[in-house]
Amino acid sequence: MTADEAAASKETSKSVVSSRIIDIRSDTAGSNIKDEIKSGLNVQDGKEKTLPTLLLYDNEGLKLFEKITYLEEYYLTEEEIRVLSEHAGHIADQIPDNAMVVELGSG
Repeated sequence: MTADEAAASKETSKSVVSSRIIDIRSDTAGSNIKDEIKSGLNVQDGKEKTLPTLLLYDNEGLKLFEKITYLEEYYLTEEEIRVLSEHAGHIADQIPDNAMVVELGSG
């Protein structure tokens, strides 16, 4: 089953609900990169130090990473597409009405 067929299957198996896509990357309200850095580096003993991934990729870096994910050697993308294509209808059927699906992307 292709992704398009799965989407059509979901529409026929459930009533269509209005949906919105919220790009969480564009909403920086209440976010302070300096505080996130301090918090990630000042951790309790035994815990792993972290830095926000926002520091690692600018727009060009994100475009490059996306290109990498479609290389034959980077099998994860193709495998994810295969799994979602084969099981999209079943996955969609498990999502309750009025639920919000959050796709965090890579990173």
